Amino acid sequence: MKLFFCERVLVPVFFAGCLLSAADAPRPWPPDQFLPVTEQRVATLTLTEQPAWRAYLSASAARTKLLSGERDLTDRSLQKPSEGPPIPSTYSKGVRLGAPAAFYATEEGRTIADRVVNWQVPTGGWVKTGDYSRRREPTDDHHDAWSFGTFDNDSTIYELRYLALVLTAADASVTAERAGAWRESFFRGLNYIYASQYPNGGFPQVYPLVGGYHDAITYNDDAMAHIVELLRDIQEGKPEFAFVPKVIATEAGRRFERGIQCFLASQLTGADGRRTVWGQQIDALTLRPCAARNFEPISECSLESSHLARFLMTIPHPSLAVVTAIDDALRWFSAHAFHNVTWDRNDTKGSGLVPKIGAPDLWARFYEIGTGKPLFGDRDRTIHYVFGELSNERRKGYGWYQPGIGAVFDAYQVWKTKMAAPVAVK
Repeated sequence: MKLFFCERVLVPVFFAGCLLSAADAPRPWPPDQFLPVTEQRVATLTLTEQPAWRAYLSASAARTKLLSGERDLTDRSLQKPSEGPPIPSTYSKGVRLGAPAAFYATEEGRTIADRVVNWQVPTGGWVKTGDYSRRREPTDDHHDAWSFGTFDNDSTIYELRYLALVLTAADASVTAERAGAWRESFFRGLNYIYASQYPNGGFPQVYPLVGGYHDAITYNDDAMAHIVELLRDIQEGKPEFAFVPKVIATEAGRRFERGIQCFLASQLTGADGRRTVWGQQIDALTLRPCAARNFEPISECSLESSHLARFLMTIPHPSLAVVTAIDDALRWFSAHAFHNVTWDRNDTKGSGLVPKIGAPDLWARFYEIGTGKPLFGDRDRTIHYVFGELSNERRKGYGWYQPGIGAVFDAYQVWKTKMAAPVAVK
């Protein structure tokens, strides 16, 4: 038996044959695990809040109309881009953002930028299945949730960062028409981000809104964190964004601040009144955690919360609210770590944890709000307290325990040292 501290209570963890009470038996999802943003729900908000949300829904519906019917094949984005050299299959996450600066001035780099423009959807965003090794064809257009434009898998964010790098590297050898297409695509995409931001500063996973968990403010896979990072870099005038006009960069800064306020407002609070961490998905209207895919229940989420805490540490002059959010999150991480164990994905009976002295600390991906018990979900929307009860596919197909979260403590020590350093007076 292993002990770990959870909000001042010693919680025993059994490695095999866990002793369960009736309350710990598998259970189905409760109803209303995620709710879309609708006119009916907006009507439950205060009279002060309702106008902004109604305007948002109206703008979302207007962008949805851009996708109705068949695409106009004379649409500029469907015109044949430069063929250029052969390029291996490249999707959002595969777009090269860390290449040497010279790469973005090569014909290969520019051809990828042409393809990025070519795959941009009429709403202004990008899908996560755009293959930049080839031009988009009309047969690539689908009419499902993901075709609207999304931030999932870093879609839209990586495309914008890539276009900025190519624009910055452009020289006299680039025609005005070609560079103009990159520039126009970048600003259409940035406007898409501005339009998609909720009145409370959050961002949905898919925009225009399509319902279900896609309407939730998405911390999963760092979707919103990466949006806010992009806004910060534009506002700060990072070299690759030097072409962005001041007025647009200032607007990026304003939206960055709104994003930070959303992070703070959606952080959970424990029974002792101190902050804890964040859910993986957040209901857009209540700012409370909600569920996502069938195996991702409402919970306190360790992985995304560690990334959010580290992101907040990058704010140059943090407010007291930001400092408190970071300090309290680190306290939660300390209390919820599993020590001297490793994870066995093949365990079909117990917790999946095997004693191993000196092993790096582990955290469960999900913890039940209020009890601190690790949670595990299956594709049939059942919630489990015992890892070994999961189907074979889910036991082996998801990161139920996370070893890399310990890096947040190293970042925290550096941040605390920096915060304690005296400010130089000029």
